[in-house]
Amino acid sequence: MFIRVPLDKVAKAGDLIQLMEKIYYLSDRITNVSRDEAALTIEYGGSDEEEVVRRLDALCASMAGRRKLPYRKVKDNRRDGKAGGRAQAQTGALSSRERDSERSEGSGVSERSEHSESAKEAHVLLEQALVKLLRGRAHAYGAALRRYPAMMPESVLQKSGYIRNFPQNVYAVGEFRHQFDTMQEIRTRLEDNAPLHELLQPSGMYLQPCVCYHVYEERSATRSGSPAGNGSGPGSAGAVSSGPKLALYSAYGPCFRHEHASRIDDSRLREFGMFEIVYIGGAQEVRDMRQKLLEDTWRLFGQLGLEGYVETASDPFFLPEDTDRRLFQLAAESKFELRFAPGGESASDYAVTSFNVCGDVLCKAFGITGEPAEYGDSGEAGEAGKGVPLHSGCTAFGVDRWVQALAETHGYEAGSWPQLIREHL
Repeated sequence: MFIRVPLDKVAKAGDLIQLMEKIYYLSDRITNVSRDEAALTIEYGGSDEEEVVRRLDALCASMAGRRKLPYRKVKDNRRDGKAGGRAQAQTGALSSRERDSERSEGSGVSERSEHSESAKEAHVLLEQALVKLLRGRAHAYGAALRRYPAMMPESVLQKSGYIRNFPQNVYAVGEFRHQFDTMQEIRTRLEDNAPLHELLQPSGMYLQPCVCYHVYEERSATRSGSPAGNGSGPGSAGAVSSGPKLALYSAYGPCFRHEHASRIDDSRLREFGMFEIVYIGGAQEVRDMRQKLLEDTWRLFGQLGLEGYVETASDPFFLPEDTDRRLFQLAAESKFELRFAPGGESASDYAVTSFNVCGDVLCKAFGITGEPAEYGDSGEAGEAGKGVPLHSGCTAFGVDRWVQALAETHGYEAGSWPQLIREHL
């Protein structure tokens, strides 16, 4: 069924974009949320319309009085002069996040996602070239190279805060017992076409939602001086030494997030490749490295013929009471996103890279400290003999989204790809 809610009925929520994001969590039977000039339209597969409306009213009340998220555009290379990013939402135009929620209304599969042999092969080649290119640029900054498992223990996700902040995104790994009776029962159920899930037990492992938490676990309960890159390696791409206080790591791997079914499309997948550069050190060194990587990546973006913009951003905390955390991220400019948005006939507008500074939060959680004399700017002093918590940052490249942006801009034929990509094939 379709539930139409006049906009004046939800006006007290304040930020309509945030509200539309959160409506999906009122019921798992909600499949799409869209809006026009007069009302919100909620596509609902259940039968209790009154309960959905009641929950919506409670959600609006919980958001009342909170400020809209103040996104700020800091770079833009689009040739058509299109207004920048999510700030459009303040004037009533559709924002990139609203388009994310409305893509399922279209005619289905886009031209980009055509399952031709050339498209499949191009995706593989572009992915390999991009990872090789990014790995070389990370090496130019002196980053230590790492490869981590695709699974991580629950303890790591708890320490990082990910399960608490984004429980809807995690994939837990189940397992069958190593017992004869269990194995026999599996065969019996298969013969009877019976479900197997009742025989599964928790393994205590999860598919990784990102790669960087492995770095923190590797450095857990350590002080500065552990082997790692230090940001002072040789190379080009505008690399500048950050001195011995900064430890850098780079890693590439598959990541898994249980995105809402309505939001799955070419640029939002449940499994995707992520290349990450993690930097740990003093507060100012971390911010300086984030800025260097932002400027370096922005140059690369332009060199590859891509168009878009950089703006302040926030993580998608899902509970209404977490809105203040999003506001803090934006006010502190602790997160920037580089978004591919060529304009013209293209409706694309999605993040390809995020640039994050985490303060000392993750280093505190994992017990990563430095010597007080060396890291006096890193935060509060630690206990005697235990050093002070370091600061950290992470620059994360969504490789599949870079591939999509390159294919949309240059096509599937290798001969039309930028020289910099062809050099890394």
